[in-house]
Amino acid sequence: MAMTSCKKTDTNQYELVVKVSAEDFEKALAQAFKKNANKLQVPGFRKGKAPRSIVEKMYGEGVFFEDAINIVYPTAYEAAVEEAGIEPVDRAEVDILDVSKADGVEFKATVTVKPEVEVKNYKGIAATKKVSKVTDEEIQAELKRYQERNARQITVEGRAAQLGDTAVID
Repeated sequence: MAMTSCKKTDTNQYELVVKVSAEDFEKALAQAFKKNANKLQVPGFRKGKAPRSIVEKMYGEGVFFEDAINIVYPTAYEAAVEEAGIEPVDRAEVDILDVSKADGVEFKATVTVKPEVEVKNYKGIAATKKVSKVTDEEIQAELKRYQERNARQITVEGRAAQLGDTAVID
């Protein structure tokens, strides 16, 4: 796995072109075959017992390419990002440029990275601090609200309802 090129396309976007060697891609193809072997039915063989060469002849050479790319992509992408020294902030947009058993896989990933920020002339900036004045009446009113919110209701019988009472009428 090797990064072929890394170029900055926009203010915070990079385009990485990554090439995966034929040997690594072949290993991924073998893993993809093992993963999907029991799902394939080939006449003359029990389900999942057909050799890879027969399956590829019947279904086409590229039958396992998608799964193999999905296997090899994460490690190749991470290695390329590390080699480029960038910090992606979201998923990359990936385009497959070339896929073959002989050459391996080549893909292009467009990555959004953290924006570059330069802070200038920040020393010496004056800021005014707002101080809020709180009166004793406001404090007492807030405490009264807390008391009412956390108060318990006591059942009282034998007297007439008064202002502030909660009455249950059946």
